[in-house]
Amino acid sequence: MSEASISQLLTPLQIGNVRLKNRMVFTAHDTALQEKGMVTDAYIAYQVARTRGGAGLQILAAASIDENSATYEHQIQLFTDESIPGFRRMAEAVHAEGGVVFGQLLHSGRAATYSLDGSAPVTYSSSNLMSERHHIVPRAMSLADIKSVIRSYAAAAKRVQFAGLDGVEICGSHGYLPAQFLTQGVNNRTDEYGGSAENRFRFILEVCEAIRHAVGIGYVVGIRLSAADLDNVGLDADDALDMMRRLEKAALVDYYHLVVGGASTKSGTIHVVPPMALAAGYVTPFGEKAKKVLKAPVIVTGRFNTPQVAELAVRRGAADAVGMTRAMICDPLVAKKIQERRLDDIRACIGCDQACIGHMQRGYSVSCIQYPESGRETSLAIYPPAALRKRVLVAGGGPAGMKAAVVAAARGHDVILCEAGGQLGGQANLAAKIPGRSEFGGIVTNLSREVQLAGIEVRMRTRVTRNLLESMAVDALVIATGGKPAAFDPTRFEGMTTIVAADVLSGAVKAGQRVVVADSMCDWVGIGVSLQLASEGHEVTLAITGVQPGEMVPLYVRDEAAGRLFDAGVRVVNYARLYGADEDNVYFEHIMAMKPLVLEGIDTLVLCDGARADRTLETEVAGLNIETYLAGDCLTPRTAEEAVLEGLKVGRRI
Repeated sequence: MSEASISQLLTPLQIGNVRLKNRMVFTAHDTALQEKGMVTDAYIAYQVARTRGGAGLQILAAASIDENSATYEHQIQLFTDESIPGFRRMAEAVHAEGGVVFGQLLHSGRAATYSLDGSAPVTYSSSNLMSERHHIVPRAMSLADIKSVIRSYAAAAKRVQFAGLDGVEICGSHGYLPAQFLTQGVNNRTDEYGGSAENRFRFILEVCEAIRHAVGIGYVVGIRLSAADLDNVGLDADDALDMMRRLEKAALVDYYHLVVGGASTKSGTIHVVPPMALAAGYVTPFGEKAKKVLKAPVIVTGRFNTPQVAELAVRRGAADAVGMTRAMICDPLVAKKIQERRLDDIRACIGCDQACIGHMQRGYSVSCIQYPESGRETSLAIYPPAALRKRVLVAGGGPAGMKAAVVAAARGHDVILCEAGGQLGGQANLAAKIPGRSEFGGIVTNLSREVQLAGIEVRMRTRVTRNLLESMAVDALVIATGGKPAAFDPTRFEGMTTIVAADVLSGAVKAGQRVVVADSMCDWVGIGVSLQLASEGHEVTLAITGVQPGEMVPLYVRDEAAGRLFDAGVRVVNYARLYGADEDNVYFEHIMAMKPLVLEGIDTLVLCDGARADRTLETEVAGLNIETYLAGDCLTPRTAEEAVLEGLKVGRRI
C-alpha cells in the first residue's frame, strides 16, 4: 500500500460531541509511570509526546474505581477526590497540544492481585469460581456489594468529567468484573444478576446507566469489550455479539472499543498484548462482525502495528478507528509521519512485548527496545547539542552501534559507522531466523533507516583495528562489536555430534534425527532451535536449566511459545544441567535432586549457551589516547533492549 493510499486513517471521526482529527488511537495501557496511584509529570510527558505526534485520541491507563480493584502497585486511582488534580493537569497538558483525552474505569474483580503488604488480597466477582491464571478464589458479591460497586463506577466517571477530560471509557473487556458477570462459565448466580443472558447482562447495563446519569447526556461514554476470550472457557463470540446488541438497544454509550482475549487464563491473556507470533491486525474479522450489529462508532485494537494494516481495517468496514498503542510507544510520531507522507520513516513495532508490557510486569515503567526514549521523555528523550563537534568512529553495525551513531549524529558529531560484515544488524539478523520471530528483523530495518536519514557514513566489510584508528585521527571511539558464541570443550562430548544454536539457525550444519537441545539460557534461542528442528522432522527434546522454556522472555511471548512447542511434539525436560555426552547418550544432572538424568539414543546435541563478549578491539586499543565507549554485548551479552539503550546513552555522552 503506497503512501498516497493511507487516507481513511487521516479523516476526522465524530464520537458523541467530540470530534477526533484522525482515527488513530493511543489506547489505555499500564505504564507504571504513576506514583501511589496518582498522575505524575513523567506520565503527562509520556502522553503529551503522543499528542504532539498526532494521535487522534488518547485513553489513559485503566484507573481503579475502589480499593479492591487494582491489578498492580501504582495503578491510577479514581476512588477519591485526591486524584482529580493530577487528571486535570493531564487534561490541560494534552489539550494545550490540541489533543483529545479520555479516562478509563476498571474493576478487576477476581483478577485484582495487589495489596499494600504483599499478602493475597480479598477479591470480588460475580461468583466464587477460581481464576485459573491467578489461582485466586474470589468472594461472590452480595447485592449490596453490587450496588456499591455501581455507585463507585459513577463517582469515578464524575471525577473524570470534573477533571476536564473529554470522555470516559468503561473497561468491560479481558475478563474483568463486567465480563465476569456476563460470562456464563464464570457467573453461576441464581438471582437477578445470573442465569439468563438478560440477567447476566444486567450488571453492565446498570453500570452504564449509573455513569450516564452521573455525567449527563452530552458527555462521551464508551465501553471496551472483548469480542471473544479465545480460551475455550471464557466469553465466546456469540455471547459477546449478544451483549453488543443489548448495549446498542439501550443507547447508553457513544462508542464501542473491541479487543479479544481474557485475563483469567494464560491462553486468553496472550491476546491482551499479542506477541509477534500472532498476525498483525488479526482482530479485524471480529470488528467486521461487530460492525454489522452496531451503529455507534467502533474502535478495534489488536496488533495494528503499521498504518497499512490499520488503514485496511477501516477500509474493510471493520473499524471506525484503530488502536495503535504499541505502534505509538515504538514511534510517538506515527500519525505525524503518515500526515507528512513519510511511511518509510516510521519505526514499526515488532511485537516483542519486552519493554512495554514486559517492563510493567516486572515492576518497571514502560519503554520500547527499539526506542528506549519511550517512558523516559523527561530524561533520555532529550538530546543535548554537542558542546564540541567531534569525529566519531563506531565499530560494529548491530543495534548498539547503529543507535549510538544516530544519537551522536543528531547531537552534531561527524560519525562514521564501520561494520566488519556485509550486513548491518549483528545478532538481530540471526534472531529473525527463529520460527515465529521473523518480525524481529524489523529492528534492523528501522535502525538502518535512521542511520540513512542521519546521513551517517557507513563502511561495510571494514574491521576496525588499532592501525585503522591511528590512520583516521578520530576523537572518539564507540566499541559495539557484540559477542560471539560461547566456546565449548569437545572432550566433554566425545563421540557425539555437537553443534551450537547459531549453526542450526543459519543452516550451516545439519542435525541428526534424534536431537537434544541443551538450553542453559532459557531465552528465545532454545525454543526457536527446537521449533525449527521439529518443523524439519527431527525428534526433539528441549532440556532446560530452568523451570520452563523461555522463562527469561516476556510472559505472553513465553506462554504463546509453550503452545507451539506442544503442537510441534517437542519433549521438555526441566531442571537439567548438561554434564557431557558419548556416542549415543547425553548426560545431565537434575539441578534440584542432584541425581543423573540420561537421555538415550541421541544423534545430535545442540548447545544453547549464549554468547560471550568480544573484547578483541577493546584490548587492542588499550593505551590509545582516544575517548572510548562500550555498548551492547561487547560489554557483556544481554538482549537487543540493553544494546539499544546503551547505544542511546553513549550517543548522548560523547
